[in-house]
Amino acid sequence: MLYIACAIYPEAAPFIRRFACKRDDSFSHVQVFVGEEAVVVITGTSPVTAAIALTETLALLPPGETDIFANVGLCACTDRSVPSGSLFLVHGITEQSTGRHFFPDLLYRTDLQTASLLTVPTVIKDVSGLPTAGLPDTVAPLLIDMEAAGLYQAALPYFSTDRMHFLKIVSDFGDDAALVTPAKAEALVADCAPVVSETLLSLASYVPKPFSFTPEEESLIDYFCRSLRCSVTMEHELRRLILYYQTERGNVAAHLRDFFAEHGLSFEEDILLRSRKEGKNVLDAFRSSCLG
Repeated sequence: MLYIACAIYPEAAPFIRRFACKRDDSFSHVQVFVGEEAVVVITGTSPVTAAIALTETLALLPPGETDIFANVGLCACTDRSVPSGSLFLVHGITEQSTGRHFFPDLLYRTDLQTASLLTVPTVIKDVSGLPTAGLPDTVAPLLIDMEAAGLYQAALPYFSTDRMHFLKIVSDFGDDAALVTPAKAEALVADCAPVVSETLLSLASYVPKPFSFTPEEESLIDYFCRSLRCSVTMEHELRRLILYYQTERGNVAAHLRDFFAEHGLSFEEDILLRSRKEGKNVLDAFRSSCLG
């Protein structure tokens, strides 16, 4: 199941049609549309309003362990060379009001271009003067919206970070936002809706289904976690990568042993790395070996 959050109805309409969703009248304060493959919620246009709307939706329609969340909508852009209608997958979100940073876990590759996103609490009429100091990995273009940071925090109790996706479509450059009429907003999203829908369905197919590793595989995984000095987050990512490799190629135990040998690790000798930082570097290499 896809849980799709959009700020306004024109952004949501293409997905309501695509997934044949019907209005759920049991929600008195939020517009929620439900279909066999998707739940579409219209959140409103501020971080707090969006977070409240999504929280109510998820409390009454709680997602399962294999469902994914997506925030899809329009945004402003600081780079005027970016064409209107350009679609981006967000790799980092900054909340302007608090300075906090949030990172969706882009575990699986897509064909979409990526960008950083700044969530602002009020409408911005001039993006040229926005402070960008301190924003993580900020490269042009920088996108601006009013919902993503609130939605990230509301979704986090229900979705792991690898099941949270933020897709933004450039509609304006701040000073010309008033020219984006409801009809134009819907047209911009409708143009991208087929790609967005197929991308989300593809990402959903990678979410690990309930699965049990063999005793040998569990022993190898436990050793790998010890040798890399894994945090809880690192272990979760490691297990997702191993399950992905097992699903796509099979014989993950052999791949683990080959990887151990390549990086000077030995299951038989129980060799441990010196630090967690070194372990993160090895985990990055293992991610490349699984996804490459």
